[in-house]
Amino acid sequence: MTEPDRPDAPDRAPTREVWRSLLPEAVLAGRGVPWLAAAALDHLGDPDGERVALLGGGPVLLPRLAHGHLRLTGADRLAFVHGLVSHDVAGLAEGGAIDALLLDHRGQPQAGLTVHRRHDDLFLAVHDGAGPAVARTLAEHVIFDQVVVQDLDERLASLTLCAADGAAAADVLEAGWPGAGAALTGALASVSPATGAPVAATPCAVVPTPHGRALLHPRRLGTTWAVDVHLLSEDLAPAWARWTEAGARPVGERAWTAGRVAHGVPSAYAEGRLGLPQETGLEDRISYRKGCYLGQEIMARVEARGRLRRGLRAVRLDGPPPGLGAAPGWRLEDAAGRAVGALGSAAPAPDGDGWWGLAVVREDADASAGWRLVVDGEPPRVGPAEVGVSLRPTAAS
Repeated sequence: MTEPDRPDAPDRAPTREVWRSLLPEAVLAGRGVPWLAAAALDHLGDPDGERVALLGGGPVLLPRLAHGHLRLTGADRLAFVHGLVSHDVAGLAEGGAIDALLLDHRGQPQAGLTVHRRHDDLFLAVHDGAGPAVARTLAEHVIFDQVVVQDLDERLASLTLCAADGAAAADVLEAGWPGAGAALTGALASVSPATGAPVAATPCAVVPTPHGRALLHPRRLGTTWAVDVHLLSEDLAPAWARWTEAGARPVGERAWTAGRVAHGVPSAYAEGRLGLPQETGLEDRISYRKGCYLGQEIMARVEARGRLRRGLRAVRLDGPPPGLGAAPGWRLEDAAGRAVGALGSAAPAPDGDGWWGLAVVREDADASAGWRLVVDGEPPRVGPAEVGVSLRPTAAS
């Protein structure tokens, strides 16, 4: 992937147009689903079937349309990013990746991102539509630093392959590029065991593609393998065709949310906005020993205090939230009407009995009497028109 990323690389077809040709019935989330970013792909026409496919172990392919792609070069790039994000970038081995947060001065997550350290640059995959905001923040902090920030959104595409085991994931990727399966298998050997225990950093695999190179980043979603794939836009269509021919089913972010909720995995966008990283299940994305960074003072106070007022909990809802509109708040109240927390994400329960959700709740809240979900405002009911625009080919495309 490195060579075609150079500033003098030839013009390429915009990534969004490539996705248009591949996903004629895809529905973008717009502002209709609170736990999905505005540019996320909600579903591809069959949200229930897509959810069952992902929870069943796939293999499935999830287009990450809301991912941003930034490349940093320059002699100071490592120290520069290390001093801004929450995790230890300076200690990251070449060829590795680490999940981190961009915090504000109050310690509140503003974005989730994955930092990939390569030989001559840093590649940042920015999650949940926060790419432009992170790019602006980085640019604002460049003073005398020898750092160049490039936005690669028009050149790169991202997707996640989910499969029940590493062998299944390797087989799908091998169908797209010879050698990709072996490269992935090597990287999988160093990722966390089947318990899903988080690890600070994981090695990535780089595989040749017809127009450059692709980056494979394996991770866990509970007991399922999830492999983030970052590739050049002109490599996307032929690889996509081979992957789907190999049996991988395309799905949307609603299915991914169901997987996250089922395995208790928070996101910086949905749950992270409801509290500090330690309160929202994102503590594994910060370092207490790396030195100064944005929000570091608050993180140090939390560590010194050693006690949290809120925590991430799994909750069961009797049915779907009262409308999936972008309401100002999704509050949880006890029987006396006292606020106990807020709902982050929700999805139908795997067993079909109601809905499950992830919520950030006061540690002293008593669930024995039951809680209720209260939506501030009057959210619209969601249909395709309310969710957003279809990502369909135009006459020109």
